[in-house]
Amino acid sequence: CILCKRTLEHVIMTSDRTKKFEDFQIWGETCKSGGRDLTYDETSQAFFDDAESYQRCLQLRKFICPKCPPATSAFVGANLNQLRGHITAQHKLVMCSLCVENRKVFTQEHQLFTRPELQQHERHGDKDGGPFKGHPLCEFCNVRVFDDNALWTHLRRQHFTCFLCERLRSVTNEFFSTYDDLEAHFRSEHFLCEHDECLAKKFGVFPTDAELKAHFARVHMSNAPRSQRQVQLPVHFTFVRRDDDAAGGYPF
Repeated sequence: CILCKRTLEHVIMTSDRTKKFEDFQIWGETCKSGGRDLTYDETSQAFFDDAESYQRCLQLRKFICPKCPPATSAFVGANLNQLRGHITAQHKLVMCSLCVENRKVFTQEHQLFTRPELQQHERHGDKDGGPFKGHPLCEFCNVRVFDDNALWTHLRRQHFTCFLCERLRSVTNEFFSTYDDLEAHFRSEHFLCEHDECLAKKFGVFPTDAELKAHFARVHMSNAPRSQRQVQLPVHFTFVRRDDDAAGGYPF
């Protein structure tokens, strides 16, 4: 449902605004109203109560040019690409490809633009100050995506984040264009294993120098003599003197 977002098992189209869903009887693939069977359309997966609503749905699915005068024979494309080609060639207008791919509307409901209007639409959104503020730009790729959710998904899939900063410093939404950029960050802000094997595998980085040394001894010096594999690890602790210590019971 476009209003409450509830998933509907059955959809019924009718031109009669007085009818309620309970006025129809549904058994499997059959729907009845007033003793007659409703038309079922496989493409839309909906029942139609009357010929008018069914014909309107069929018209909406056609690739009809919205700019051709309706009094004449309007252009009807075999597919979307053919319609877009006609609109560009005959009317010097274009559709927004991002809107075509992502907006859940009928083809005839897509807005048409001149080339300058399309740039305005993509960069700044609605001219009249409406809610649409344009399609966000990935500054790494110089590519626009449909909305903020699509941008976040794109950044997560195509670019890189520092898992140590996210885990230890609660840094969010900081991205790096390439792994080389992320590796430079690892080298300057954390403790990167510079062994060729780890550099080839990538993401061999540690939050502390002690953990890096322990990793190096365990992984890259496993065949070295034991004396060379020993790693000095700093240990920080504090002695707390008790009252009886002060009396000499536990001298240090």
